[in-house]
Amino acid sequence: MSKVPEIQLPQIDERPECIASASIRTLTPVIGAGIRSQQVDPTHPVRGETVRGYLRFWWRTVSQPGPLDRWIDALRCQEASKDTSKSACPRIISIAGLDPVEQLRLREAAIWGSSSRAGLVAVRVQDIEWKSRNVRNKRPRDVVQGLASMIEVQGDKSRSLSMAYAAFPLQQTNNDPPGAVSEVGMGSFRVTIAWNPWARHLSDEAKFQVDQEIREALWRWIHLGGLGMRWRRGFGALTSDEVPGVPRHLNELCDHLRSHPSAGQPSVRAVLVKSSSSHRRKDTPEAVWEAWENCLQPLRQYRQPRQPKNNGPTRSFTKTRWPEASVIRAIHRGQGNPNNGLLRFPRAVLGLPVIFQFKGESTPNAELRPDKSATSLLGRLPSPFILRPVRIGDAVYPMCVWLESPLPSHQEHRFVRMSLKVGSMEPIPVPATAALSAMEDRFKALEGGEVRFEKAGDALADFLRHLRKQGFEVLYRSDAT
Repeated sequence: MSKVPEIQLPQIDERPECIASASIRTLTPVIGAGIRSQQVDPTHPVRGETVRGYLRFWWRTVSQPGPLDRWIDALRCQEASKDTSKSACPRIISIAGLDPVEQLRLREAAIWGSSSRAGLVAVRVQDIEWKSRNVRNKRPRDVVQGLASMIEVQGDKSRSLSMAYAAFPLQQTNNDPPGAVSEVGMGSFRVTIAWNPWARHLSDEAKFQVDQEIREALWRWIHLGGLGMRWRRGFGALTSDEVPGVPRHLNELCDHLRSHPSAGQPSVRAVLVKSSSSHRRKDTPEAVWEAWENCLQPLRQYRQPRQPKNNGPTRSFTKTRWPEASVIRAIHRGQGNPNNGLLRFPRAVLGLPVIFQFKGESTPNAELRPDKSATSLLGRLPSPFILRPVRIGDAVYPMCVWLESPLPSHQEHRFVRMSLKVGSMEPIPVPATAALSAMEDRFKALEGGEVRFEKAGDALADFLRHLRKQGFEVLYRSDAT
């Protein structure tokens, strides 16, 4: 038997080239973030797939045409040649000739992957340190105190109406299945974004473009977004000292908001900050809690502009000034479809679904959501406002981000058609005009003015005026030169 020759194989570096890596910690409790709603996965409390989804979302707000498009065109041409079994490239429409939504879809599939092809980048989560607890309780004040204890805030915070308003999904109900929990967690973890091996085929120009967009997406996720359920209401707010471009002063926050995406892409329209409200400027649990409350208070006051009648254990409130409750009562009394002119649901533009609860009367609960038969939104329309505390340097500020997402092109009146379910009645179709009877100049609303509440034709613009009345200052607006 011949001797096997000794061959020295070349060393192959299997370590992927890193695009960005940052150690991230939570400012506020994260609800769930696992594969089961409101539950923490004890082995993987923060999953790479979850982080990838958030980065993908924020990448859409920064994506631009560039050298990557030429690489995508070449790839499409190559795939089309294989399909047609021809040596010459068949004629295809260049990505520049497609509508902006299709352009975004092709870039997104190339970078982040699709059902048929892996993307150019991989996301990995490591070094997780996590603590969690179940805060679900029948009394809202106990839920709120559980959140305060999670952040390690000293003192009794259970009477915070604003926090109870934001945390209502964590409250125990009579319809809970056995063993229902609402687990929140806090801690730290490291996110690493690296090139997949096939990214070596990219040109240097395309690689540079993708590198810059992904770094910007990571920055925006940490400073403007969040993790887990209810992140648009401040849960799961994040911070990091390692991500490139960490702002040390408020005005540096605007340096990452100058890019303007094409039509059909979500975009940051404005950022408002309440810079004069924080009495505790240092990054402490009390400062975070105070800033979080100052974020949520304007929304609660605007959507539920009612005052307590007394401070006893059975505290009652004054009547709402919004028209939706009266409309639902009239529908229930008439047991049928009302005239479209009587339907008014102005608060729908602040996010769907909206659940209406009637306590102490015969009117059943109702739910307003996008009409599934007319849209692919699957029954939800996220709020255009992100309200969360943001850490800048050694201070924590209340912040509101106005994030505008494009609606499907077939929707009428710049809003979605809706469906109203009242008790056991058949769903009632609701036109878009019931929510948005008049489109205002929303950038002009950033300058302030009279708050109209139930008389508002455009509640989104009216809420911007309300924020200004509450002391929020415009730090950034996308129409600024």
